[in-house]
Amino acid sequence: MARNIKRQTAYDIVLNIKIDSFDFRCYYILQYIYNNPHKFILWGGLLNLYLVSNIITCVCAFIGFIFGGIKFFAPRKALYAQMITFAAGCMGFGRLYQIVRILTGGNILGEFQLGVLGVIGSLVFLFSANFGLMDTLADDGSKKFLKYRIIPAAAPAAAVAFYVVFFVFSDIETIPLIVAGVVTAIVSAASYFNLKHLIFPDVDYGVINCLKLYNLLALIFEFLCLAEMFAYIRDYGTLALVTGILTGIVLLIMTPAVERGIKKWTT
Repeated sequence: MARNIKRQTAYDIVLNIKIDSFDFRCYYILQYIYNNPHKFILWGGLLNLYLVSNIITCVCAFIGFIFGGIKFFAPRKALYAQMITFAAGCMGFGRLYQIVRILTGGNILGEFQLGVLGVIGSLVFLFSANFGLMDTLADDGSKKFLKYRIIPAAAPAAAVAFYVVFFVFSDIETIPLIVAGVVTAIVSAASYFNLKHLIFPDVDYGVINCLKLYNLLALIFEFLCLAEMFAYIRDYGTLALVTGILTGIVLLIMTPAVERGIKKWTT
């Protein structure tokens, strides 16, 4: 029923055009758009919110990826920054796939599709960047930093709570539920270290303190991924657009924030 209403809206727009001023070829083109609305940006008389969202995120992600590629892939540059650059690249390529899928009439709502791998890859790179060497630079494992290991558990707890409330307790099919669970697990792991490095008093090396803005942005990005996945599964176009815009903004400034932090630490 909703689809029929959308198509009628598109048709009403076509009827409002003075067909008399067009030749028959233009009329048939308009008629084809009406009969095949999923193959055009014009969908239901309005721009497809999912397409707009993906275009914004894709463009911003690739700008961040290119910036990181220029700044962080010269000899003797930090692997940490390179991983964050790859995270932006994964999002860009994942969104590019979704754009093509939408324009070719494919469905990206409520089912598993390859664009999700871009989100998963991005989150894995963000987790890998903070896990290991970067974390051990600040945390020597001593008891005096115990509270800074406990407090960050609030981030994965919030991710799991979001998953339970908005996915488990909702009427969602099994495959999307499993995919959301995988994303939630990676968000939980990555967000723990981002929150930890956001509050950790790095008194020895100082590099963590210089990267607090990045860790805040990464934390926001990770929870935006969960909110956007919920919007796609439940077909909430407005929420998908809002989260897509916010995700794009975060990706646009994430790699510059890393570059600024590293420069601050080394000077």
